[in-house]
Amino acid sequence: MHIRDVLAEDAPAIQQINREALGYEFPLPGTQAQLERIIKAPNVLLLVAVDGADVLGYIQLSDYENTYHHPLKNLITLAISPRHQRRGAGKALLAAGEEWARADGAFGVRLVTGANRVHAREFYAANGYTVRKEQTNLIKWW
Repeated sequence: MHIRDVLAEDAPAIQQINREALGYEFPLPGTQAQLERIIKAPNVLLLVAVDGADVLGYIQLSDYENTYHHPLKNLITLAISPRHQRRGAGKALLAAGEEWARADGAFGVRLVTGANRVHAREFYAANGYTVRKEQTNLIKWW
């Protein structure tokens, strides 16, 4: 297994991981379009863990800037295919993301995960993350 930058051709694997690991039903053309957009975005990290031709999982981080503390990175997604979990891909991707965050001057990594994602919360706790506060996630669509 090794970690590499995402490629546009990883879109089908990422779409499948999003569906199987996270429960997000998003069409392949949408995944392809978003992947192309994210690849071009400044100061975003998007890596995949691969074993041969198989994409095991991926991580996405970006800037988290505000006026009330030092810069952080926002861990947007860390997802591993259910077929490849508990093989070290998540830990390797998290380490690579944290290394990028440190090198870019961030003071830490923050993330939001659902209260129902018990295994994810256990994974992050085992990797040194602590609950800072409970929140309500709001959105306005148009």
